[in-house]
Amino acid sequence: MIKKFSTLLFLSSLIYCQQSFAQFVFQSYQLTVSNPPAVVAAMDKFTASRTGQGGSANIFLYQSMASGESPATHTVLVVHPSPEEMAANMARNLGSSDWATFQSEVGQVSQIIASGMGEMLAFGGDANNVTSPNRVGMFYQMSVSDPAAYASAFTDLAEMNSDRGWSVLSSSIADGTNPATHIVVNWANSIDELLNNQPQDYAGWESFSQRVNSIRKVESTSIWAQVASWTAD
Repeated sequence: MIKKFSTLLFLSSLIYCQQSFAQFVFQSYQLTVSNPPAVVAAMDKFTASRTGQGGSANIFLYQSMASGESPATHTVLVVHPSPEEMAANMARNLGSSDWATFQSEVGQVSQIIASGMGEMLAFGGDANNVTSPNRVGMFYQMSVSDPAAYASAFTDLAEMNSDRGWSVLSSSIADGTNPATHIVVNWANSIDELLNNQPQDYAGWESFSQRVNSIRKVESTSIWAQVASWTAD
């Protein structure tokens, strides 16, 4: 069963399942939306449908606050518990009248600008630090030449700042011509909290920066605010 849910409960479940955290895979869809309430209504309708209720994915809808030259106004993130669950969820939607209706309704008020797929690798901070249902995230898309070394540096920095926000490191499996191989998202409860807690102010930032300077290139940065979310029971 899918229903609208508390961000805190979802993030807490990730902490509980941290040993298998890397099994989480996701699909992302960047959209230009002419009628945001209609998109939310269509997602409400689909997730309440028989097909939607049978899914195991957690779904997030974000609105752009700052995304440079990108024309996207919204992003939909669909997080699956595992690659096997993603395959099952996609197969369930295929041929479903509920899914066809959803695509038609969303297609009338939006256009897909880009889509991608990735895998969550590690996290930092504490889920209890970010409890707002309208959390705000800074997204860093990066090209990383030594993923293991970057992950190690990310983990060390996160362990030194467990009282600061909530961060997620993911790999990009497929994203068209986008050169980024990894994504880091730093979450906060509000835009002012995010801007007042930049990573450059974290303990150990200088050491982290030296370790990753030669192995990663930041391709783009953007800020997104969560509008709504739905979870699978």
